[in-house]
Amino acid sequence: MFQRLAFTFFLIVLTLTCQVTSHQVKPFLAEKLTEEIPLSPKPKTWIEFQVIKAADWETSLAGLLDLENPKAKAAGLKDRLEPISIYFYLIKHPKYGTFLIDSGVGDIFTKDKNEIPINSIVESQLHFSKLKIYETTKVYLSKNKIDVKGIFFTHLHLDHTLGAYELDRSVPFYVGPGEVTKKQFINLFVQGSTNRLLGENPNLFQLDFGKEPSEIGVLDFFGDESFYVISVPGHTPGSLAFFIPAKDGAHLVLGDSCHTQWGWKEGVTPGTFTSDHKLNQKSLDYLKRLENTNQLKFVYPGHQERIQILGKR
Repeated sequence: MFQRLAFTFFLIVLTLTCQVTSHQVKPFLAEKLTEEIPLSPKPKTWIEFQVIKAADWETSLAGLLDLENPKAKAAGLKDRLEPISIYFYLIKHPKYGTFLIDSGVGDIFTKDKNEIPINSIVESQLHFSKLKIYETTKVYLSKNKIDVKGIFFTHLHLDHTLGAYELDRSVPFYVGPGEVTKKQFINLFVQGSTNRLLGENPNLFQLDFGKEPSEIGVLDFFGDESFYVISVPGHTPGSLAFFIPAKDGAHLVLGDSCHTQWGWKEGVTPGTFTSDHKLNQKSLDYLKRLENTNQLKFVYPGHQERIQILGKR
């Protein structure tokens, strides 16, 4: 009896003290905070924005979409393996240089699966046999002679960190409020893999939006209305989305606040992959309102092709 209680206590302690990564994280106090994204912002300079598809994959639809949502039930959606893709994005600022959103896929994932830096329990749930890689991040950056100045992670789920370990250790890694410091049960299983994927001694910064971590916040990162980072908690504690103005309509990168085209169009959150459905819905509703208040050209779900808004038929 005592041993059982001791083991239970041990599990509770682990649960309360386990973060998504044990790497040291430094606070990054944002200066150009704003309550809302301005209507039709007019940047002093325009960013060049580019999307790269790193890989195709498959995963559970019940993870990607809340199948208990009335809209999903009305559509007759059932769990199945759903085609998805892995992307990373280039943010090219004429003054501050090139930044990435998410890290794509590392070269090691093109080799023997026994070499990948993910533990066997997690690997067995991720269907790596169905991963079809088109472009590894390090090779892409090298052949295009791109010197990365920083990486923004939409969040630290493993499929968004698969290329991080190959990148220069001095490059800042930016994550959302509470993404590292919030403790969750699932981190007991993924922390080791996340540590390895982020690489040795990552230059890790957790953005501070000056609000409670459960609140939506907006950061004009470069201070010139060219690139907005949005704190959209729910899918993970520190999930981020991004609003990038362009002359012909803005780009809105959702991260995994919404994985799929159908989820965006119907306003339905992810399913079992999301940690807080109520917060996720609040964040998704906020992002949906941007479609009505700003001229969006394209919306980019976390794991499917972009959705054209302006000029759609």
